[in-house]
Amino acid sequence: MIAIFSDIHGNRAALEACLADADAHGADSTWCLGDVVGYGARPRDCVELLRERAALTIRGNHEQAVLDGPFGFNPLAAAAIVWTRRQLQQDDGEIMGWIAALPERIDRAEATLVHGSPAHPIEEYLFPEDALDFGPSGRDYSPKLLRSFRLIDRPCFVGHTHVPGVIRQDLTWTSPADCAERFDTAGESCIVNAGSVGQPRDGDVRASYALFDGRVVTFRRVPYDVNVSAREIFAVPELPDPLGQRLYEGW
Repeated sequence: MIAIFSDIHGNRAALEACLADADAHGADSTWCLGDVVGYGARPRDCVELLRERAALTIRGNHEQAVLDGPFGFNPLAAAAIVWTRRQLQQDDGEIMGWIAALPERIDRAEATLVHGSPAHPIEEYLFPEDALDFGPSGRDYSPKLLRSFRLIDRPCFVGHTHVPGVIRQDLTWTSPADCAERFDTAGESCIVNAGSVGQPRDGDVRASYALFDGRVVTFRRVPYDVNVSAREIFAVPELPDPLGQRLYEGW
């Protein structure tokens, strides 16, 4: 069983809760879809926890920003990147070297891993609203999805939007509630978002991750002490308070 994490964003309490839940459900390996850092107050700890697990990890846009600078980031995210980069540089460069070596895409026999989309692995968002369910009836307004599906031939796991769910081959959206938290990929092309461990944005403050047995995806929501993570952010003057407040609201 594989535990699939994404968008941890320096939230150690949430990551520890998800790791414990994954262990309890028999996960014996870990995949991470990027954005281990950014926003939260414990970036080094989150990196080290994943490295201890020998997690298969790819690069997210926040890792890219740590390397190159927060170009195009909003002021809150940019401030967090500036602070995060300083934290990660406080050693002999080992963690920064680890980040620099992260791949943008990994193709496994059972799945493809990217942070954003198959077409633009680091930056492109695939929102639920890109699916045909949200467009005018009978019209295909999803060229972005068509392009992505041309680039995969198996289940593809993504993060980046912080909203869990599945985009099927017919370009429709399936939320975890729509499938009773279990989606059978049948090994076919689909785009699965595992949600966010450290900063959910679907109105549910619980940490989100997924379990994958090579065919079936099980979406998991895990409660953790949001107060701990929020207060850690509030305690760092360089991190804007809204980054902690949003954890209480799930956005």
